[in-house]
Amino acid sequence: MEHTMSHAENAGDREVTEARERLDQLDQQIIRAVKERVSFSALVQSSRIARGGCRTDSARENVVVGRYQDGLGPAGRDIGLSLLRLCRGRDPVPAVTGGARRLRRAFLGPAASVSHQAAEAWPGPPGAELLPVDSLEEAVAGPGKGAAEEAVVPLENSVSGPVHDTLFALAAGDAVSVAGQARLPVDWVLAAAPGTALTSVDTVASHPHALTQTKRWLTGVLPGATSTSAASTSRSAAGLLRPDAPYEAVICTRRAAEHYRLDVLARPGRAQMPVTRFVLVRPTGAPPAPTGNDVTSVALTAPVSALTGILECLAQEHAEVLGLHALPAGEASRLLWLDVRGHATDPHLLHVLSALREHGERLRMAGTYPAAPPADFAAGQRTSPSGEGARAAGSRRGTGGGEGRDGDPGEGRGR
Repeated sequence: MEHTMSHAENAGDREVTEARERLDQLDQQIIRAVKERVSFSALVQSSRIARGGCRTDSARENVVVGRYQDGLGPAGRDIGLSLLRLCRGRDPVPAVTGGARRLRRAFLGPAASVSHQAAEAWPGPPGAELLPVDSLEEAVAGPGKGAAEEAVVPLENSVSGPVHDTLFALAAGDAVSVAGQARLPVDWVLAAAPGTALTSVDTVASHPHALTQTKRWLTGVLPGATSTSAASTSRSAAGLLRPDAPYEAVICTRRAAEHYRLDVLARPGRAQMPVTRFVLVRPTGAPPAPTGNDVTSVALTAPVSALTGILECLAQEHAEVLGLHALPAGEASRLLWLDVRGHATDPHLLHVLSALREHGERLRMAGTYPAAPPADFAAGQRTSPSGEGARAAGSRRGTGGGEGRDGDPGEGRGR
């Protein structure tokens, strides 16, 4: 009798243990499903804001709450409301004050991208509306088409070099120009869905620039992993929560990992933190007044055979080149992006531009703006004594790289 009771108790214990294990599995599935819903909700909100709408849709939320109440009874209403509060997350658009129209600032989205962080940090009038867009070309073109008053876009990065899409977009049209610059250290992390072990990661996704910036470090952390490209770092983070995601981890910012509720598996040391140079793009107009410490950006399309002559011209004219990038623009042409010390109204700089025109097929002054970042740029960017970057970059004139600091161009590509 006692043996029979003991056997029954053991069987009951096993059933309870198995049931609890299954409950744990279901909880993990529910959490993963909720996180996936949060990520898609963020994409819907970003798209709605980009079209000029509100972040939330009350009618849609009532439908969602009703669905949970119908399916789960009165308690389902509370679950639905809690889920909606979780999905609303952090509002990427500051509250509107007064009845005046808000300044619209475009950036490469979706929410929690590096560009989003830079757009938030850039000073401006209270209540500026941040507009996530799907491509850098769209962000650059927006101010010229009236879709936004300005845009904040990455121009180059200290590790991966120039952002080709931005440079080509700025060189192609005359409707917009660069109006300012600032630098943002990028806090990359390797992130994955909750519960993912580092040893189970075979494929890592991110924007190509982020993968380039972290390639050496990532190879040390995951020597056998392969990488795959995504449209943006935050989009890859959001996509990771899909059950059919074709990758197990992403390179994204720490903020994106927090926004999309991912686990951080590893992160580079601060010494390996790249810095991205962002620029402010506005409709082309009269140049701003000189500050005494200005930069003029020039886009020059020229045949490959003319490159030596262009470098000799810059040297002969004593142009203080802070950064120079040469990008392929066809089989026999190059797009040269030059950042030159001086204001667009300086007689010496105007003489330099006139001399350059003789060597190229098309020259466009892409902007003249203060070398120093906005005084209240709130991104914790690196600084150094004024002029140090100019001396460093000047010693590398014509190399295609530049390594400017405080206010000087030359720190490569990034998103």
